[in-house]
Amino acid sequence: MTSVSDTFDYIVVGAGSAGCVVASRLVKDHGATVLLLEAGPLDDNMLIHMPAGAVKIVFGKSPYIKRYTSTPQPALEGRAVDIMQGNVVGGGSSVNVMTYARGSKDDYDRWNTLSGDAGWGWDDLVPYFRKQEGNVRLENAAHSGDGPLKVSDPAYISEAANIFVRTLQKLKVPFTDDFTGGELHGVGYEQSTTFRGKRRSSADSFLRPVIGDERLTLVTEARANRVLFDGQRAIGIEYVKDGKVHQAKATHEVVLTAGALATPKLLMLSGIGPADHLAQFDIPIVADLPGVGQNLQDHNEVFLSLSTKGPFGYFGEDAGIKLIRNVIQYFAFGTGPIASTGSETMAFVNLDDPAGPPDIQIYCIGLMWPTLTVKPRNAVTLLANLVRPLSYGSVRLKSALPEDDAEVDPNWMSDPEDTRRLLKALKYLRTIVATAPFIDIVEEELSPGQAITDDAELVEYMKATTQSNFHPVGTCRMGRAEDPTTVVTPDLRVKGIDGLRVMDASIMPRIISANTNATVMAVADKGVDLLTGTYTGRVAAAQ
Repeated sequence: MTSVSDTFDYIVVGAGSAGCVVASRLVKDHGATVLLLEAGPLDDNMLIHMPAGAVKIVFGKSPYIKRYTSTPQPALEGRAVDIMQGNVVGGGSSVNVMTYARGSKDDYDRWNTLSGDAGWGWDDLVPYFRKQEGNVRLENAAHSGDGPLKVSDPAYISEAANIFVRTLQKLKVPFTDDFTGGELHGVGYEQSTTFRGKRRSSADSFLRPVIGDERLTLVTEARANRVLFDGQRAIGIEYVKDGKVHQAKATHEVVLTAGALATPKLLMLSGIGPADHLAQFDIPIVADLPGVGQNLQDHNEVFLSLSTKGPFGYFGEDAGIKLIRNVIQYFAFGTGPIASTGSETMAFVNLDDPAGPPDIQIYCIGLMWPTLTVKPRNAVTLLANLVRPLSYGSVRLKSALPEDDAEVDPNWMSDPEDTRRLLKALKYLRTIVATAPFIDIVEEELSPGQAITDDAELVEYMKATTQSNFHPVGTCRMGRAEDPTTVVTPDLRVKGIDGLRVMDASIMPRIISANTNATVMAVADKGVDLLTGTYTGRVAAAQ
């Protein structure tokens, strides 16, 4: 990128997990000129690329994280919660804990039903997962070792993780060596988007190879204000860079990949959304789509932290002689604690029906949960993540000013069934730590604490501490054109508008039962094929 034009074949808004895929494919595979806009900075901080740096980024005051504070949550007794999104080139794939997961076959088959059997089932998405994946161990009908997105087994495994796996097996949870083949149930070691001790983000895997191509124009720290229209056709984007307003035109299409919180906001600022809501801010209506900003889902989790009888996790590994040793090991061999994502193992279970689709994901983290205020010590934290929630929230405008954040209401635990299942999961965490061999390393339960015993107290604890797993989806949901709640049709076109598509987490009809990053990238890849007319899979009869 040496020159800046104001006219491109395509404009892509958001250089996150999806946007990096879209821009790369359009430039590399189709020879298109692309303007890629990103609100955050470049991903040039060393901490981003060191797996252990994820903890520092997520729990520190990082410019690479955009923190949205929710509306007060009625089911949480008025508590507001934070939902974080990547604010950097690579988006969430540059700041997440790198877990490579796809969800279950059932997740995508539900998508396909909701989209009218339009080619969004598991079998339809697997070719895109395989196209992207460069798995260092797995290569079969569901996996590939040849793709640019490197996927690796843990470079370091704490003893706490090993003990967790053995304990779950003792509790009759089967061991699995593959969480991403369509079946989730079991316990095992996570694969991650890392390679030789370094993060492999969407930016690393897809964007970096074309970053010097003159057909790509990447503009960072640029805020998109609105989509520009000629009648009912999108023709460009208005954006702000360094305090100056710019307009760029797209001769083909505009693609929104800003994520499930920013994409609906941009649509509404542009006049696409619920007409009554836009009228409150005197925004001219381009398309009355009541589904914009609705259907918000996210995974929320609860945690149990306990001190241990010895160093089974990571306490002390970032100080003194241990730090020196770990730095040498990392830079010499790409291994050791610095090469760990901190989340080396997980389990998926259904506590109501062991044979049913898993609805709880359990992590084992070898440290005291960072939000606790007690003195740091040797500790382990277990997290229970509700991956099939029934509660739905929304994204709305606070004002017509692009610089104002959207109003985010995740509406967690508004469905009593979510509260019941999360409570059952929290109690199951206590079962895990009371079972050998885990019980042999336990010193004291730090949170919720041994004094909290009955269900009512545990529910109050959940209300006070439940937090986002940072997987918001669904706010521009895909589905049948005749469904008034949908925003995009199965070809990812915004209904009623020419030249405008959405290709990010916001199109998901339902949240998947696992971490969302891999799915977002696969959706973007399929979206490019739909956009360019190179898609050869199944489509709805009406398309």
